[in-house]
Amino acid sequence: MVHLVDSVGENGKNHALDVLRVQSLLRSKGYRIPPGGGICGNDTLTAINQFQASFLPQPTGLIEPYSLSLLKLTDDIHVDYEWSGDSSKWSQEQKLKSLNTEFKFKVVALLSKLQESGFLPFIFYGWRSVAVQSILYSSGRSQVKFSFHNAQREDGTPNSYAADIIDSRFGWTHQAETSGFWSALGSAANTHGLVWGGNWSSFRDVAHVQLLPNSLLYNVKQESGL
Repeated sequence: MVHLVDSVGENGKNHALDVLRVQSLLRSKGYRIPPGGGICGNDTLTAINQFQASFLPQPTGLIEPYSLSLLKLTDDIHVDYEWSGDSSKWSQEQKLKSLNTEFKFKVVALLSKLQESGFLPFIFYGWRSVAVQSILYSSGRSQVKFSFHNAQREDGTPNSYAADIIDSRFGWTHQAETSGFWSALGSAANTHGLVWGGNWSSFRDVAHVQLLPNSLLYNVKQESGL
């Protein structure tokens, strides 16, 4: 069970690390809470009340140490896979499981759209480690030392806000461009409210899609404890 130092929520002590832990747990259950640097704002309070309404007749809006609410938040936490090895070699199912919950639903819809258009979409990267990110940065294949790909939950499990998607027949070859795959990926990303790296002017990353704008990268890094 995840431990809290003090209470989080309505009239709680709301220590930043405790808030980050509760926010991470709520996100793992599908609640949308924008990055906020450990601040218990209206989005967090709303999520706490909605969560408590699923098992309490009168939600308190407060998560306290050793409480029923905290137990309910953590009672089904488990590691589905051993998050080790080369994440680019993981199965497609495991890569999907490495994604942030809200983002995963959008990626599944995006993949389905591409398949309907005759492509063979393949997630090359979902989550990846900071160590791998450092190698990509050093080689010039990424412009940042910390990426949305590297995001993780408080318990250290992957929570990626980004994915690199290719057509399994073409990879990054010229055929991916001539086949129309990159433009189709960009169009599908736009349809589902995702950011597409192909629209970036300074560093065009045509395989890359992400849930959040680049302006929130620092917040995600803080939430990840990295």
